[in-house]
Amino acid sequence: MVIGVTGKIGTGKTTVCEVLKRDYGAYVVNVDRIGHEVLEEVKEKLVELFGESILEDGKVSRKKLGEIVFSSEEKLKKLEQIVHPLMKKRVEDIVKKRSGLVVIEAALLRRMKLDTLCDHIITVVAEEEKIIERKESAKERLKFQKDVIPQGIVIPNNSSIPDLEKKIREVMSLIWERHESQEANTEEES
Repeated sequence: MVIGVTGKIGTGKTTVCEVLKRDYGAYVVNVDRIGHEVLEEVKEKLVELFGESILEDGKVSRKKLGEIVFSSEEKLKKLEQIVHPLMKKRVEDIVKKRSGLVVIEAALLRRMKLDTLCDHIITVVAEEEKIIERKESAKERLKFQKDVIPQGIVIPNNSSIPDLEKKIREVMSLIWERHESQEANTEEES
C-alpha cells in the first residue's frame, strides 16, 4: 500500500511520516531529500541557468539556489522542469522495489504527479500563524505553494504531538478499512 503525505511547508508532514514509520513500519520516501541529491546530478545545467553564484565549495548550495528561485515564479518553474522528472522517476523506482507500507512525503505531491502512485493520500494542514511559528522561512515559500490544496484525508495539525498521533491512528484505521474493502472488491471482480 502506498500513502502520499502532503501539505504546505511547516504543517507537520515529517512528524506524520515519523509516526507512520515508528508505529506502522512504513518505509518513508522523502521527496525533498531526493531533490537535494538530484541537484548535484544537474549541477552544470543549473549553473548555466542561474549562474556560478549558486555554488558553494563546488556543490549546489540549496540556500543560494532557493534565494534565486523563490524570488520568481518563472525561475522556480525552470528549476522544477529540470529536477521534477528525475525526482519522479526515482520515487517510482523506489515504490516499485518496496513492499508493505510505503509513504511518499511530498509537499508538491500533485504538482509532481506523484499522487498517481498513491492508494491513499493524507494532507496535513495547519493555520498560517502556526506554520510561521514553526518555520520562520515559511512565509516566503507559502506564496509558491498555493496549488498545495487538501486532497484525500485531511489531518488538521494546530495542536500538540499527542493530539496529532491520535488523529493519525484514527486516519490509519480508516485507511486500512478502505484498503481491505478495495482489495475485496478487486478479488470479486477477478
